[in-house]
Formats: sequence, structure tokens, C-alpha cells
Amino acid sequence: MLAVLGALFANGLISILKLIAALITGSSGMMAEALHSVADTTNQVFLLLGLRFYKRPASSKHPFGFGKERFFWSFIAAIFIFGVGATYAIYEGIVKLAHPHAPTNLKWAYWVLGISFVLESGSIGLAIFQEVREAHHEGLTFIEFEDSAALLGILIAGTGLVLTDYQVGGAAGAYWDGVASILIGFVLAIVAFVLARTSRALLLGEAANAKSVQAISKAIESHPNVDRLVELLTMHLAPKQILINAHVKMRDDLRTEQIVQTIEEVEERIKKAEPKVEMIFLEAARGDQAVTPKELSSQAV
Repeated sequence: MLAVLGALFANGLISILKLIAALITGSSGMMAEALHSVADTTNQVFLLLGLRFYKRPASSKHPFGFGKERFFWSFIAAIFIFGVGATYAIYEGIVKLAHPHAPTNLKWAYWVLGISFVLESGSIGLAIFQEVREAHHEGLTFIEFEDSAALLGILIAGTGLVLTDYQVGGAAGAYWDGVASILIGFVLAIVAFVLARTSRALLLGEAANAKSVQAISKAIESHPNVDRLVELLTMHLAPKQILINAHVKMRDDLRTEQIVQTIEEVEERIKKAEPKVEMIFLEAARGDQAVTPKELSSQAV
């Protein structure tokens, strides 16, 4: 939540500054960057909506909770980033190439890009800090990826302005600003694609990563009463909430009450090995066939 709020504040301020600079300079690259920041700000709003709604308790209509709300709002954000940010930035660049004219008052653009770079760097630093503090760092999160793309967009816009300012290429120098706008549009399109692809996979029920599956499997098989793990199915309910369904072969000499106790102990081991596990469904098995709770009850009688 802290990282999202930090990114929302930074992107909101950056959006205003870039828009002002774009209007003063007439730079297509700056206008594309303003749209980039507007798209990022809107994305943070969608992420906050997801964070708010996904914590609602489970109900009879939604017995597994509302964790996938986060994935839904992320998918909506991807559509917005592509539809508003990427397409308009590319369009703006094409128009600039068709009617080239050099931007003016570039010192305003340079100052805004410098401030934006500092704020974006602080935003990505905050995201990394939160991940490390929560001890859930598993590589680059989307917020960090998004901020990295924002930094890349700033560098592209700045390069386009410098090349235009110094008229690199002679008469072709006026085209650099339009080229920068198109490149920023492609960066936004990539961001939208990555976000949409990730959200789609999670909405469709993506399994836990290999590291989590290995930790869960090891926790199950480490119990002395477990002969082997026959099958393990996992699914993300939310970014840090996992549901598992495990088919476990117990020792043949166990009595019914021992099986029940073993299941409880195995569940405790799973949650200790992988804290993100939210729901556990364990099926005891004899041979390769699962023993249902009803069969366990009949055996106890």
C-alpha cells in the first residue's frame, strides 16, 4: 500500500509538471510523457481500488474471497494505459513527423524531466524498500517495472529534446521530437501488454511459482506419517494468497484418528513453510486413491 500511495503522489505531481512543460514548449515528446504519467497515475488509482476491494471477507456467493479483484483492476489499468497513453503518444509523434517544428523554451522541459527523474527514482526506491522490509522480495514487481519504464520514457524524451535542440542531422533535427513521442508510445504499449498478460494469467487461475510449490511439497513430505505426495495443485487467490489442493499417500498402518491428526500437522507445516498459503484442502490416500472425509468418518464408526 505504501509503495502504491508513493507512486500515486509522485505520478500525480509529475503529470501536472509535464503537461505544463508540454504546453509551454510545444514538444510532442513532453506531451507523450505527460500522457505516460497520467496513465501511470490512473493505474495507481486502479491498484488502490483493487487493494481496497480484495480484502473483503468471503461470502456464500464468493466462498474463496475477492482476491482476484486486484487482477481485474490491473487488467482495466492495462487497457487504459494502451488505449489512452500508447495510442495517443504514437499518434502525436506521427503528426509531429508529418508537420515538423522544433519545440521552444526547452529549459522548462529540461527542468521538469530532471525533477521527474528524481521523483520516479524515489518511487522505485520506495517500492524496493517495501518489498525488502516485508521479506517478500522475489524479483522485479510490476510497480518497480512500471517505474523503470517511466524512467526510460524520461530518458527518451530528454534525448529527443537534446537532439532537437542541437539540430542533430541538420534539417532533420526537427523530427527527433516526434520520434521520441513514438518511442514513448511503444514503451507504454509494452507496459500495457506485460500488465495485461500477467493479469490474464492470474485471473485464469495461475499456479504458485516453482519456489513456493517446492517449499509446500517439502513441508508435506517431511512429515513422518506421509509416504509420498501423489498430486499437488496450487492457485493464486491474490498476489500473496495461495490456495492448495494436495493428494497425499499416508502410511498404510495409520488409524483413522492418526490420519486426521497428521492432516492437521501437515497443514501447520505448510503454512510455516509458505506463509502465503491461505486455503488448504488435503486428501488422504490409500494407494493412489483419495480418501474423502465421509469415508474417514465411516471408518471411524
